[in-house]
Amino acid sequence: MSAEYLLLADAASLPLELFDVLILVGTIVGVTAFGMWIGRKETSTGDYYLAGKTVAWWAVAGSIFGTNISSHHMVGMMGAGLKEGFAQANFEFGAIFGLLMLCYFFLPFYRRMGLFTLSEYLGRRFDDRSRLVYSLTNMAFLLIQMVGTMILGALTIATLTADSQYAVSYEAAVLLLAGVASAYTLYGGLKADIFNDVVQSVLLLIGSGMLAVLAIWHPNVGGLSGLLEKQPEKFHVFFEASHPELPWSGVLSGLMVLHMYYWGTNQFIVQRTLGARSDWDARMGTVAAGFFKLLIPFLCIVPGMAAGYILAIDPATESDTAFAGLTRELLPGGYGLVGVVMAGLVAGILSTIDSMMNSTATLFTFDIYKKYVRPDASERRLIWVGRVAMMLMVGAAIGLSIYFGQTKGGIFNTMADYNAYLVPGVIVAYVAGILRPGVTSTGALACILAGPLLSIVFERGARLGFDHSLQAFHRAGLATVGCVLVVALVSMLTQSERDNARELYTWGRYRNQPGDDLAIVGPWWQRDKLWATILVIATLGMCWFFA
Repeated sequence: MSAEYLLLADAASLPLELFDVLILVGTIVGVTAFGMWIGRKETSTGDYYLAGKTVAWWAVAGSIFGTNISSHHMVGMMGAGLKEGFAQANFEFGAIFGLLMLCYFFLPFYRRMGLFTLSEYLGRRFDDRSRLVYSLTNMAFLLIQMVGTMILGALTIATLTADSQYAVSYEAAVLLLAGVASAYTLYGGLKADIFNDVVQSVLLLIGSGMLAVLAIWHPNVGGLSGLLEKQPEKFHVFFEASHPELPWSGVLSGLMVLHMYYWGTNQFIVQRTLGARSDWDARMGTVAAGFFKLLIPFLCIVPGMAAGYILAIDPATESDTAFAGLTRELLPGGYGLVGVVMAGLVAGILSTIDSMMNSTATLFTFDIYKKYVRPDASERRLIWVGRVAMMLMVGAAIGLSIYFGQTKGGIFNTMADYNAYLVPGVIVAYVAGILRPGVTSTGALACILAGPLLSIVFERGARLGFDHSLQAFHRAGLATVGCVLVVALVSMLTQSERDNARELYTWGRYRNQPGDDLAIVGPWWQRDKLWATILVIATLGMCWFFA
């Protein structure tokens, strides 16, 4: 293996061996068959959309991790590491805050209310207007995530197979990813998704771990210590407040808002915990997923930083090709190692796409079709309506992925930028509704609608009034403050709408309501709060070390 820099164009010409292709194809066929076998008996909506509430903690952990980690991490975050440095790890460290908020604040409400969709909470606490707007907003959020995942995944597959006899075009890769995920998700529902996610998480960890070790300990890099010596200015968790992508002030404000939304009020993540067999399994699985999240900076971000010393690559326009370049440079052909890494990448992509498909189907089926079109629909019809909704979502994602497929560099942060428009109003309405009985239905609706509008106002105001480009996290933080003022003002003006029955769905009622696992008394090492404390200490320790 040469220690010289390797141009990405040269790396792309390296041959893809038959053994690599066999491993990749075998993985795809195996994942599809396993998902269809797991979901073969799903006949009711409880089975199809919530896996019959039979999921153990380890499966919850694997599914949350696999659902979250996809091409926008393996490819996009590696590119962001090359471009921005270790501060990109704030997405992972902040995720611990979001996971613990889900575990000990949101989750007790959701499970004790017996929810199918998170919008049901808004419907019970406020009214159907907020429920509908949330569903539409979350489906838009899921579409953005799916498109970004498919773009990065297809781009990488096309690059890795280029100039070989097994070459796959970008468009064909998009269709392949969408088709495989659709095959077992349409058939098996959430249970197929969850258990496939566990398998896919293992493949993802093996593939990304192997590539990370080879990149970090490359002769041009010299391990973590060598990289620390070469890039001390990029090995910091916090950048200055004026940084265009990751200002510390935005990381501790707007990015935390995005984390609270993503982990606490986002259907496709939370749905995994709703399918758990007990409250303890849901909590323990959530905490365990947090420990896996702490691996991501060293599996994705640091190898991306190392790529700058291995590949001659332009961080501004080619950062999202770092994963493909490292794979072609570092893994020898003929041994199936390229196939293993590609299998990990594809597994991560599929685990994210299938989760988004199932969550979209759940939202559309219960919040739109059953609510407004056919309230008396049978269980069988509701399952088929969900399948149609999935296919419409996949069709839209395919079209947008092909249309935006020429995006150059930084897709991970671009996705966060777009999502920051949708998030503030929703998270404020949720938290205000849980904590404050005096929040009214109209106040919540105004808050949700105000989120994207205030984001645009702040962004345009900064540009026109101060000739300043407002960073996305700063924009989200300001919009969140604005939404708090909106919900408070509108609720104060509409106090006549207050409903004692709806105000029962607040913290005061559900905080002390018994869960379904009070009779479970295990050894001390099974206590989820102990592991949550260790997780917090580990996260803060890493932030302190790399500060």
